[in-house]
Amino acid sequence: MSNDYETRAAQYGFATQDQVLAAMSDEKTILLDVRTQEEIAGSGKVKAQNWAMTKCTPSTCPALEKDPSDIVGDDKDVTIVVYCRSGRRASQAKSVLQEKGYAHVLNAGGLKDLTYLEKE
Repeated sequence: MSNDYETRAAQYGFATQDQVLAAMSDEKTILLDVRTQEEIAGSGKVKAQNWAMTKCTPSTCPALEKDPSDIVGDDKDVTIVVYCRSGRRASQAKSVLQEKGYAHVLNAGGLKDLTYLEKE
């Protein structure tokens, strides 16, 4: 792993590859992409059975702050794996979801870090 990854992982609290893979093996896990539509269109997305998206900035996630159940559902015990481009917005989304009572939220980092997951 690069120094860039190690720095971002420490700064934004990334889950380990093993934690992400274990979570993704559960068909109920929700994979939440918090990049913009333009970013998704330009670089694709991770393939997942339960994929959702909402736009976040490094400091706010308006839709999640308003009502996360519109995006990830009402089950606060479901595992949610969040990613973005670098991990920074995913960190913000993780914090918001935890504040709203979602108990199992993992920051998977950025799309470029998820080389071990299948892309669409």
